[in-house]
Amino acid sequence: QLPPACCKFIEMILMVTADHGPAVSGAHNTIVTARAGKDLISALCSGLLTIGPRFGGALDEAAAMFSQAFDSGVSPKDFVDNMKKTNKLIMGIGHRIKSLANPDMRVEIIKNFA
Repeated sequence: QLPPACCKFIEMILMVTADHGPAVSGAHNTIVTARAGKDLISALCSGLLTIGPRFGGALDEAAAMFSQAFDSGVSPKDFVDNMKKTNKLIMGIGHRIKSLANPDMRVEIIKNFA
């Protein structure tokens, strides 16, 4: 059995992930494909293949940004500091439609856990 802190962390991750819901193309298409009677691999492929720059693409952009910084020998702190200084967004961090006026409740769940 896992220690209580690990169980609480896993529960928090599940809540944050599930809270995003099926409103993104990859999740939606996975569900539609599975409900159409296709096998698990086909359903997952359907979802993964519809992730792109307009829906779910922030992860790809984040990976490219972080890889470029790592390959250049930039420390994580310097990377973040430079992005702040030049007023550039770090892809994969935050959400395009969320703001202080329209907060992402998933952030509150993570803050409360920390």
